[in-house]
Amino acid sequence: MVPNRSQTGLSRKIVAYYLCFCLVAVCWVAAALLATSHALLRNRTTHSCLSRLGKASAAIEMHWLRSGEEELDAVIVDLSNECRAAYWTVVGVDGTHLAHTQPALRGKVAIEYAGARTNMGDAIGVRYQSPSGAMVQEYRISLATQKADIGDLRVGIEEPTFVATILTAAPYIPLALLAPLALVGVGAVVLKRFTRPITAVESRLRDIARQPMGDSIEPTSLRAADAISLGWNRVVEQLQRATRNAQRGDIGDALSQAAQARTETQYEQILQRLSDGIAVTDADGRIAFANRAIAALLGQEGEQETLTGAALETRLLEVVECPEDSDLLSIAAHRRTTVCEMVQRGAECERVLRVARLPLGDAAQGHVWNLRDVTQQKLAEQTRDRFIDTATHELRTPLANIKAYAETLATADCIDVELQKEFCNIINSEVTRLARFIDDLLSISSMEVGALTIERTKVETERIFAEVLSKIEPLMQQKEITFEADLPPKMPELHLDKDKMLSVIVNILGNAAKYTPTGGRVSMKVRVEDDRLKIGVQDTGVGISAEDLPRLWDKFFRSDDPRVQAETGTGLGLSLTREIVRMHGGEVTVESELNKGSTFTVSLPLT
Repeated sequence: MVPNRSQTGLSRKIVAYYLCFCLVAVCWVAAALLATSHALLRNRTTHSCLSRLGKASAAIEMHWLRSGEEELDAVIVDLSNECRAAYWTVVGVDGTHLAHTQPALRGKVAIEYAGARTNMGDAIGVRYQSPSGAMVQEYRISLATQKADIGDLRVGIEEPTFVATILTAAPYIPLALLAPLALVGVGAVVLKRFTRPITAVESRLRDIARQPMGDSIEPTSLRAADAISLGWNRVVEQLQRATRNAQRGDIGDALSQAAQARTETQYEQILQRLSDGIAVTDADGRIAFANRAIAALLGQEGEQETLTGAALETRLLEVVECPEDSDLLSIAAHRRTTVCEMVQRGAECERVLRVARLPLGDAAQGHVWNLRDVTQQKLAEQTRDRFIDTATHELRTPLANIKAYAETLATADCIDVELQKEFCNIINSEVTRLARFIDDLLSISSMEVGALTIERTKVETERIFAEVLSKIEPLMQQKEITFEADLPPKMPELHLDKDKMLSVIVNILGNAAKYTPTGGRVSMKVRVEDDRLKIGVQDTGVGISAEDLPRLWDKFFRSDDPRVQAETGTGLGLSLTREIVRMHGGEVTVESELNKGSTFTVSLPLT
C-alpha cells in the first residue's frame, strides 16, 4: 500500500525540520569561517610586527652607537621586508622623521595621531583612521642610548578590510560549504529511511482514529523489519491477548499481575546498573538486597549472591578503616541518617568511600545503604588546595618584597645611589619571578586545553647549548657547584622550537643546581645514538624517593622533603618539560636515589 499525503505528514515534517536545521548550520559555518579568517589575518600581522618591535629597537640603538643617523633608512627597509606593515619610521626627539619606509617623508614633522592609547609591554599603541579611510594601529617604543635619547621607533599596522578577509578565505569557502551540504543530503536520505517505520505506525493509528467511537479496535501487525515494527507488533499482541482475557472475565487480575511484575523487574534492573553501591538491610543489619556495585566495593565482585544474609557492617569493616567515634557504629544513631567517609586500603591503591545509611521508616524495618567511591573527588580537592597554597606563596612573597623596597625608595630622604640600584634590581628580579610564574600558569592552561603549540625551525644545536651554558654557569658558580659539560665535537641540525627546547634544558639543569648542596657536582652529557639526540643531566643532590617518583610529573607537585620545601618553586616546570619533549616526538625519563642524586635523560629524534 502506498501511503497518501496525510499518511506521510510526520515523516515530511521531520525531514523538513532537519533540512532547516542543517541550512542554518551551514550559514553559521560560513559566517564563523569569515569571522575567524578576519581575526586571524589581523592578529597574525599584529603579532608578527610586535614580536620584532623590541628586537628592532635594540638593533637601531646599536646602529646609532656605531654609525649615528647614517644608513638608518637601510635598517628601516630591512624591518619592512621582515614584517609587512603600513610603514616603519624612526622619529627623533625633535619630532621629525629620521628614517621612513617612504623616503619622501624623511626630515618632515611626524604627525601625532589622536585616539585611544593602549600599553603592550614596553610599547604604546594608538588606533586612528588614515586619510584613506583605513583603520591603522600604530605602536611605538622609545629609543635611547646611555649618552642621549634618540626618539622612538614606530610601526603602523593597517587593519585588513572585509574584502581582504573574503579574498583570504575564498579558497576554503567552497570546501566549507560543500562538505556540510553533502552531509545534509546524505542525512536527509538516511533520516527518511529511518522514518519509514514511524510512517507505517502513523498510518495504522490514523486508521484507528477514523473509526467511530465505541467500535472495537482491531489493529494489524507490521512486517518485522526493525525495532519500531517489532514494538508495534508486541503492542498488538498484548492488546489481542487482553481482549481474549476480557472475554474470559480475568482481564483485571492479569493486567495487575503483569504491571506489578514488570515494575519490580524494572526497579531491580535500574538498581543493578547504578555506579553507586546500594544495599538494603533488615532490622538485624543483614543484607536483603545488594547490587553489583556494592559487591565490587566490598571485594565480592562476581559473588553478589554470597552477600545476601550477611551482616553488612561486618563486611564493611573488613575492607575499610572506620573512625572509632563515627556515628556509623553508634546504636543511638540508627534512627537518623548517617554519612561518613572511610579509607579503603588495597594492594593496588588507596580509595576513599563515602558511606551513607538511611533508616526505613523508624529504623525498625531496616536501612538503605549507599557506598560511593569519592577518591577522584578527593584528589581533585587536594590538587586545588595545593594550587592555592602554591599560588599564594609564589605571589605573596614577591609582592611583599616589591612593596617593602618600593616604600623604602619612596619614603627615605637620602639613599645612596648604589643602594637605590640594588633595591631596583631586587624589585626587577621579583617582577621577573612573578612574570615567570604567570607564564607557567598560562602554559599549563594551554597544555590542558590542547592549545600549546611549537614552532619548528632548523636550529644549530651547538647554539642552543652555548646559550644553555651562558645561563647555567653563573648559577653553578654562585653555589660553588662543580659543573661539567661533555658535548660531542659536531652535532646535527634539528627541526625544533628553539625557545621551548632551551627552556627544557635550562629547567632540568636549574633543578639540578637548586637541589644540589653547595660543593656538589652536576654534569651534562650529550650524545648522538640510534638516530636520537640524548641529553643526560646527573647531579649529586638530595635525590627523589621511590614514593615521589610516580608523581614527579604532576602539576604543582613538590616533595614533602624539608630540603625541597626550603627552595622556591611552583611544581610546574617538570610537567611543562615532559609535555614540550613529547610534542617534539621525544621522551624524558628520570632515575634517582634518595640522598645520592638524580639522572634526567631527554631523548629527541633527529628527524
